Amino acid sequence: MAPQRRISRAQFLSYLNKLKQGQPVPEQRLKQAAHQFGLAIIPLLDRAKRQHVKRDLVIFTGIDPTAITEWQAAMSTEYASTRIDQAALGNSHNARVSGVMLTVRSQRQPHPQVVLIDAEGSINVGAAGPPAERAVIVENLENFLNLTGTLALLPECGLGPEWQDADILYGSGNSITNHLLTPAFQQYREIGCLFDPDIGGVRMCDTLFQRGNLPPLYFLAPADLPARLEASLRTIDKDQREQLAMHIRRSPPCAHVGGLIFKTGKHIEQETYLIPSPPTSELPNESGL
Repeated sequence: MAPQRRISRAQFLSYLNKLKQGQPVPEQRLKQAAHQFGLAIIPLLDRAKRQHVKRDLVIFTGIDPTAITEWQAAMSTEYASTRIDQAALGNSHNARVSGVMLTVRSQRQPHPQVVLIDAEGSINVGAAGPPAERAVIVENLENFLNLTGTLALLPECGLGPEWQDADILYGSGNSITNHLLTPAFQQYREIGCLFDPDIGGVRMCDTLFQRGNLPPLYFLAPADLPARLEASLRTIDKDQREQLAMHIRRSPPCAHVGGLIFKTGKHIEQETYLIPSPPTSELPNESGL
């Protein structure tokens, strides 16, 4: 089923005006608009007298005009930020914020710096220095905070010494896939994705690859990942296996790690990368046993 087309503010105001004047309005579109803008209009409509005209057009009578006037006043004020605009209507979750923050650190700047990107793609680095040639996105906060451990892991992922100077970007889970971050990513020659070797991490890598206008992406994982997965007690289900197959098929950067998860039927979290691998073939599982 195709998604419903969003209704403009002007269109919704015209519906409210017709409702107030007792003129026919498209019932389903009116309800959709009320839901879209976070207005509880349905209880009023349910108590009103309903006269069907034709197709989806209905005349509602017996509605308190004061309530409609209040909605019209609320809808008539439009703020510069869509998020603020929706917040004024008590519905901020229905709109994106006007920009994003990216937390960055590196050997050159070990203390985290914040980079701001607005909705137009302008980048404000503040006190941060110029970007490095390469970046590594670290999904989880524990790994991001452990800069020494994360940098020590990079050679195990097959990366050369030049990656020791990379900017380490905090992924903050799925928020790193926000499209507003694209201009910041485009500053780099290459990007390593240190994501969880699970369906969520593969999905994020796929999302970034599908954007199509980013530098080369690499899903990073240590060489001993197959053994780590085999030792894990966490398994994937049938739905996750099907999702993996889709991501692997359409996104080459996901093929290696996704394929290992698919083959073993196991997944782990990247925090376990901070547990040193023992010299034997027996690796600890995620319970630490």
